Amino acid sequence: MWPNRLILAVYFVCFSVGSLIHIASAATYGFFANDPQAPVPMGFVVVNELFTFLNPLTLSLLIFKRRAGIISALVVVGLVFALNLTLMAWMWTVRHELYVAWLYLNGTMGVFML
Repeated sequence: MWPNRLILAVYFVCFSVGSLIHIASAATYGFFANDPQAPVPMGFVVVNELFTFLNPLTLSLLIFKRRAGIISALVVVGLVFALNLTLMAWMWTVRHELYVAWLYLNGTMGVFML
């Protein structure tokens, strides 16, 4: 029974931190904020803003509907990976920048969550 509780604790921590970061970002800069010095396509921004709602939703599902919460967690993590890898490819092809910081963050998150 304890490995399940440990895994759920890791999920709670990860989605709590994600929720706080996205909510704080929306409160500080507003929704759909884009850096005027280095803008990215609005589609990336919109998908990123979805996490402001998806992370707390996943957290509450993990509390009240565990199976639905785990499915939501897998979908959200997959969406995070897809968004960041696509954005990294876009930055490489359009801006000619190699941005690899998300590989470490996503890799760490993926190891603990999946």
